[in-house]
Amino acid sequence: MRKPTGLGWLAALLLSAAAGMASPPPSQPGEPIELNISGVITGDDHQRFRAIKFDVPVGTDRLEIDFSHDGQGVRTVVDLALYDPEGFRGASGSNKTSLTIGAVDATPSYLPGRIQIGTWQIVMAFPNVRSIVGLPGRGLPPTRYQVSIRLHGSDAPLPESSFVKGPLRAESAWYRGDFHSHTAHSDGSCESRLGRRVPCPSFKTLLAADRESLDFIAVTDHNTNAHFNGLRELQAYFDNILIIPGMEMTTFGGHANVLGIDQWPTFLKPDAQSADVAAVFARARLRQGLVIINHPGLPSNEDCMGCGWSGQGGWRDVDAVEVVNGGSLLRFASAEGPFSALEYWQRLLDQGLRLTAIAGSDSHDPSALPERQVPVGRPRTVVRAAQLSQRAIFDAVRAGQVFVDVDGTSTRLIDLRLVAASGQAAMGDSVSVSRGSRFSAVIDTQDLLGQRLVVIVSDSVAGRVTYEKEITEPRIEIPLSATGCERWLRADVRDQTGRLLMVTNPVYFDADNDMQRSCKSELRTL
Repeated sequence: MRKPTGLGWLAALLLSAAAGMASPPPSQPGEPIELNISGVITGDDHQRFRAIKFDVPVGTDRLEIDFSHDGQGVRTVVDLALYDPEGFRGASGSNKTSLTIGAVDATPSYLPGRIQIGTWQIVMAFPNVRSIVGLPGRGLPPTRYQVSIRLHGSDAPLPESSFVKGPLRAESAWYRGDFHSHTAHSDGSCESRLGRRVPCPSFKTLLAADRESLDFIAVTDHNTNAHFNGLRELQAYFDNILIIPGMEMTTFGGHANVLGIDQWPTFLKPDAQSADVAAVFARARLRQGLVIINHPGLPSNEDCMGCGWSGQGGWRDVDAVEVVNGGSLLRFASAEGPFSALEYWQRLLDQGLRLTAIAGSDSHDPSALPERQVPVGRPRTVVRAAQLSQRAIFDAVRAGQVFVDVDGTSTRLIDLRLVAASGQAAMGDSVSVSRGSRFSAVIDTQDLLGQRLVVIVSDSVAGRVTYEKEITEPRIEIPLSATGCERWLRADVRDQTGRLLMVTNPVYFDADNDMQRSCKSELRTL
C-alpha cells in the first residue's frame, strides 16, 4: 500500500478536509491510499461527540475503515457513525469496528451508494469514558484510539475475498463449489411459507449450498449487482462457505458470468455493441475478476433466447467455459449430446485457446425436487487452491487446476499430470516432448474404482486419440510415445454404461516452431 509519510502530510490532509478540497487519487491503479489517524480520549469527552474528518479523492470506489481503542478493559465505550459530504451513511454504535462502504454493498448498519467526493466524517460518541477518572489516588491513563482508512480506486484489484477479510481457510486443498446460481434478484423462485411461487431470497440458495457441503458458491443474478449488499450480510452467518458475488450477462449473443467485480452492467444501453461486452470483460481482467462463458453449446432460439455463445467480445479476456450446466444436464439427461458444451470447449482447445473447464448448477430454485431442478452444487467444480479465498479460487481457475464432478459428489477426486524427460506438468501447465520420446500420463483418483478412465490426446495430425482403462487402483499410469504434434491431453471418467462422471482440464504441450511447421506440412499431405 502507498502510505502517507510525515506529520506535514497529515496536517495538509486535515487542512484540505476543513476546506472541502479533494486529495489527489492514487497514482498507481490497484494501490489504495491508506490514512492512519490516532488520538487520545480523555475524561472531558464523557457523553460528548467528536469528529474525525478525512478527504475522499476523485476516483475512489470503496472505503474500508478499522477503528480500535484501548479502553475496553475499563469499560470506555465509543459509538461510531459515518457521514459523507451529503449526509448520513450509517451508525453502528460500538458493535462494529470494521466497516466497508461501496457503491452497491456495505457493512450492515451502513448504506451502500456512490462514494461522494469531498470531506467525510467519522463521528465518535462517548457514552462512557473511564480515562482519567479512577479510584481515589489511582488515576487511569488516557484512552488511545486508532483509525485506519483505506481508499480504493475504481480500477483497484479485487480484495482477497469480497465479503470477508482474508481467507475462510488458509490451507491448500481441493475446494468444491458452484459457479452459477440465481435468486430473487433475477429469475430465481421458490415456494413461500404459504406455498406460493415467489422470488426466492438469497439465503435459500446459501442454505442449499450448506446442505451440499460446498466450500464456495457464486451467486450470479442476471444483469444486476443488486444482490451484493444482501450477500455481504449473509457471509457473516455462512462463515463456512465462501460467497462469491457475480453477474450473469445475458446478451443477445450469449451468456457470460463475470465474477467478483461490483460494476454496474454497463453493456445495457440503447446503442450497446459487442465492444461494450468486450469492455466489461477487459475491466474484469484488469481487476483480476473472472469471466466464464456459460452453456455455449446451446442453440439460441425461442426456447432459450441468446443462450448460445456467438463469440462476441472475443476470447482474450475470457478465463473459463461452463462445460457442464445443470439446466442442460436435466433437459438432456446427459452432460453430452448435440448441444454439448464439452465438445464446444474441446474445439476451442484445438484452436490453441487455453480456457479452463468449469461447471455450474444454474440453479433457479434451491428447494425444487430433482426432477424439476438439479440441486445447487450439481454438477460442481473442484478447484485446487492455495486457500479458501476468492483470489485463490480465481487464480486456480485461471491456472487450470480444476476438474468437474458431474454428479456433484463430496468425495470423488481425479488429478492428472504428465511425466516427461523434460519434467512434470499438472493440469493447466505445459510440458515439452520431442518426437519419438516416451512420456506418461499419471492419473490419481479417489472413490472411482470400477469406473472407466478415458485419456484423450489432441494431435494436430492424428486428431483426437483415446486410451481407455478400467480404474482398478487409485493411481493409473499410461505410457505414451510422442508424435511431436500433440496439442493437449486430458482425461474423463465414465461409468460402465458410458455415462460421463468426471472431466479434467488439460495438460498442454509446448509448441516447438520447427516441429509445428513439420506437423502442418504432414497435415497438408494427408
